[in-house]
Order: sequence, then C-alpha cells, then structure tokens
Amino acid sequence: MQTIVYRRSLDFNSGAGQLIAMQVKGLRAAGHEVQLACRRGALRYFLQSGLRASRVTRNGINKFRSMPSRWIIDHGMELPQANTVFSHNLMTEAAVYLQRPEVAAAADRERSFFDRLNASALVVANSQLVKQAILEHFGLPESRLSVCYPGYRSEIFNLQQRERLRDAARSQLGLDNDVPLVGFVTSGDLHKRGLAIFLDAATAILAANPRARFLIAGSKQLPSWANRHPLLASGALIHQPKGRTPAKWMSALDVFLYPARFEEFGMVLIEACALGVPVLTSRRVGASEVLTSEYDRWICAEPDANQLAERALELLGDPALQASLADAGLQSVTPLGGDHYAQRSVELICN
Repeated sequence: MQTIVYRRSLDFNSGAGQLIAMQVKGLRAAGHEVQLACRRGALRYFLQSGLRASRVTRNGINKFRSMPSRWIIDHGMELPQANTVFSHNLMTEAAVYLQRPEVAAAADRERSFFDRLNASALVVANSQLVKQAILEHFGLPESRLSVCYPGYRSEIFNLQQRERLRDAARSQLGLDNDVPLVGFVTSGDLHKRGLAIFLDAATAILAANPRARFLIAGSKQLPSWANRHPLLASGALIHQPKGRTPAKWMSALDVFLYPARFEEFGMVLIEACALGVPVLTSRRVGASEVLTSEYDRWICAEPDANQLAERALELLGDPALQASLADAGLQSVTPLGGDHYAQRSVELICN
C-alpha cells in the first residue's frame, strides 16, 4: 500500500517538520512505499532533510483517497478524508488562553475540519493534554484517539553536547561559568510561549538574586514593549535571535523556564532535559506529562510568574538539587530519543 504523508508547508527547522522526517524514514524502513506531499516548501525541505516532496494541491491529495491502495496521513488538519490525522496544534484549546482574532479564526477552521472528518479516521494527539481537549471540544469516540509523544534528536541533544557547547556559549554571552543563568528557547510566537510571564518571573528572581542573568533565544527580534523592559536596559537580560543551534543556548542555562500560556507539547522542554538542564513549567504544557514523579512539586498548575520565580530561586540556590532534577529529567525523556517517534508512528498506522 502506498502511504501519502501530507503537510501544507514543510520546514525542517520546525518541530513538525523534523517529526515528519522521522516518520517517513520509519515507514520506509518498515517496507511502506511513502510519498511525501506538500503545497509549498518542497525544495527547501529537500535541501534541509534530504527527503523529496511532491508539490500538490489539496484537491490533488483528496483524489488519492478514492484509490483503495493509498493511505493518507494528514499533518495539518486540512484533509478531512485522511485515514490518519496527526495533531501538532489545537487552536480550539489555545483560544481558551489566547484571546486573539487570528487564533479564534484558526479555531473556527479547526471545528469545520472535525465536522467533516472521515468517520473512521484515527486522530493522533501529541499529548494527553491535547487528547483530552479534543474529546471535550469535538466529542470523538475515545477509540478513535491515540497519543504519540514527539521524539527528539538524541544525536544533537545529549549530555556530551552540553559539555562540549556550554563554555563557548557562555563565553559568547559574556558570562562566567558561575553566573546563574535562567532562560528559555523558543521557535517563535512569544505571546503564546509566555514572554511577558517570563519577564515578570525574571524580575522577581533578580530582586532576590542580583547575580542572576536571563536569556531569551528565539524570534528574530523582541516585540517593542519587551525591548523597553528594564531587564534588557540593565544588561541582566540577553536576547539571541532565532538560529539553527538551539542546543548551544540551552547548554548555557542553569534552569530552563518555560512559562507557555498553552503548549500542545513543547519539544524544547524535552530537548533541554536531554541536555541535562532542569526545567520549570506548568501543566498547560503537554511535555510536562512525560516527567517523572520527582518533578511533581516543580510543575505549576498554570504559568504563574511568582510560583515559577520561587522554584527557580530554590534551584539556583542548591546545585545538588539542580543535579538531581536534571537527572530526573534526563531519565524521563530518554525513551523519547532515537527512533521512538518513527516506531510509534508505524505501530499506529499499521494497526
């Protein structure tokens, strides 16, 4: 059977783009004939990943569905006739926490998609958080829902990489190795990822620990209001624009603070754990589910700046506690490295 893997726009620098590459390689290794398809980004994706994609229209993809020898996998909630739908974002749930017109419009499109969804399609959520939200918003039978946690690239995110990258990253930031550094790395959408909450937490941390410094890595530039923030003017906060080496900046951190207002999963969280960096976040981030019970008291119910600051200060003041939590994080995410995503994808699609 030929398998069609579709996403409207392919970009290997995105988490979804990397997961799709893992999935395609895993399916091919399992003997599937796989065609990767998109509407844009095919050449760029090939140059980034080495995987060729066919450029097709959405109607072109739907024509495949009428052929019984094709199995359609949709990675963008655009093809209601797909056999399997992988959910990377859930705007209906995001709209609960992000009161923005564009989010509301995306949520409307999502509702339309689920209204027209193939009655036998399997929907694969990237966390239990998302699975539960889909059940609540759309009332699908639970038998049609599964969870597949995203996997990280263990060849890039590991303890050896952190050891190799940390000193150089700190040097580039102009920080001695003993300066406490709290930060977060994100691919974009600083509002959704909680930039304002991070800055409030950083302000509280600095008031209690004047030696602390803060790093935001991601987005080409900060919004104008953030550029006027006193932390930036004082030099306590450093911004590094979005680049292709997030592991370098994660490796420089003592604490990874991720205050997302809502995050379906949050691959950066498990990447930080894989590098041996202790993380702080809330239950509104799907990746918090994979952390072991040692993390329970460190995960907030919601992204509260004061609670996150208190936890960060406790960690910064206790190197042994940092090391213990870092080890717990590493043990939590190790099963998600390597071929995890490819193998789990094959299981879901073949069964």
